[in-house]
Amino acid sequence: MKRNRLLRKLLVGTLMVAMLVPYMGNFTAEASASGNSVDLDTGSDNSNSSRDTYDAATSTSSFILPAGTWVTPQVSHGQDVLVVLPIVNMFKYNVKDVVITPVISTNKSEWPFEILQTGYTQKVDVLLGEEACPNVSDRVQNVVWAFRAREDVLSGYYKIEYNINYTNPACNIESCTISTFVKTIGKAGAGSVDGDDENKGKVSTPRVIVGGFTTSPADVYAGDTFTLNLNIRNTSKKTAVSNLEITLEAAIEGKDENTYSAFLPTSGANTIYVNRIPADGSTDIAIDLTAKADLVQKPYAMNIKMAYEDSDFNPFTSEASVSIPVKQQSKFETSSAEVMPSSIEVGQESNVMFSIYNTGKTKLYNVSVHFEGDSIEGGDTFIGPLESGATGNVDAMVSGVQATMDEGKIKAVISYENESGVVTKEEKEIELFVTEPVFDESMMQDDFMMDEEPKKNRMPVIIAAAAVLMIAAVIVLIVVLKKRKKKKLELTELAELEEELKDEE
Repeated sequence: MKRNRLLRKLLVGTLMVAMLVPYMGNFTAEASASGNSVDLDTGSDNSNSSRDTYDAATSTSSFILPAGTWVTPQVSHGQDVLVVLPIVNMFKYNVKDVVITPVISTNKSEWPFEILQTGYTQKVDVLLGEEACPNVSDRVQNVVWAFRAREDVLSGYYKIEYNINYTNPACNIESCTISTFVKTIGKAGAGSVDGDDENKGKVSTPRVIVGGFTTSPADVYAGDTFTLNLNIRNTSKKTAVSNLEITLEAAIEGKDENTYSAFLPTSGANTIYVNRIPADGSTDIAIDLTAKADLVQKPYAMNIKMAYEDSDFNPFTSEASVSIPVKQQSKFETSSAEVMPSSIEVGQESNVMFSIYNTGKTKLYNVSVHFEGDSIEGGDTFIGPLESGATGNVDAMVSGVQATMDEGKIKAVISYENESGVVTKEEKEIELFVTEPVFDESMMQDDFMMDEEPKKNRMPVIIAAAAVLMIAAVIVLIVVLKKRKKKKLELTELAELEEELKDEE
């Protein structure tokens, strides 16, 4: 009876807290980090609060924390329950690619729920930081799971841990663990997980988690081989674990018959064996993997399944997940440059044209072209972003400023940024000659002489023309006089003939 009254009190208390949560905005609540725990400051003195330690939610990180709105869920055996984990980013800047995985187990003494699906990992794209969202309550992200309590669940408070991996503001992968509690009500006589008399002297069930991971090299590119280093930690402070079998399963990409693993072990085996991890100890393992060459640029999940035994050879299992960002090499090609004309004089312009092809699998940002050379100036061209497989065209006019002193080579400097804002520059050589303007003195002298000669020779031409006219006039006069003389002679002869005819008559 005493135990039933205690359970009823706990149930009523939990329900009252749950009813008050929607109205928490009516007073000032401030979440702050104190060591590795979360405090909810409501402006009142809680030093004498009867709040149980099971109501606390803690984190191993000073920045990724459970929000002050956390409420311990309560569920009876065989019933469904929604477990809401409110998390908040206390960094100044945003964190991204947040992967949250509850640590599950087949042992009823450490995991109160049925395992109804293959994985419970959830992802949050971005957790806003203080700079992007100054109000702490507005930065809270609620991550929700739907669970069903086991029929043989024990009564009491189960500790639930969540492994969290994320990309920090410096673009490095970090991890932490958030711990919460769930209150369960089992069947009569089911036993308790609270450390009552029937559980006294029992060794705590060991939990094995992934304490962190790194890759070598730090940046993983598609098609490259890298080493994945995992830190495996035994969280139990009393019990060692042994015969640890760790199986790595990469995310599956593609659909139907075209599916494939994002990462393949170079040795062909994806299982690692660890003989023993002492209580509250850890060990580091490493495996060489190759990223598929056609992976797009994004983070890929690696699921880690662990099977192990405690000191009494009881079998246990747990799962974790890490997120490995894969990058694609940025690359492009250019066409042959067309330069028209290929030789200019100082002060003249030439048209330079060529194309830029994005042959990589990642987007190029802020693509631009700058021309360099002692003999030219101008021609700067901004193209903008280039999607994978896209083409950008350069059509620039450069001006000659001084004569070419070398082999007639100028440089087109092509620059672009990747997704992280890192600028890459590549140079392309183009042939263009610039010469000094040419002045032909002999041509100028000939032109000058041609202008002066008409002035000097004008009188002889006029005299010659007058002489020709006079000669022509004399010739015409002689011809006319001869014709007149001939006609007069003919008339005289005709008159004499008529006279003779008359005399004969």
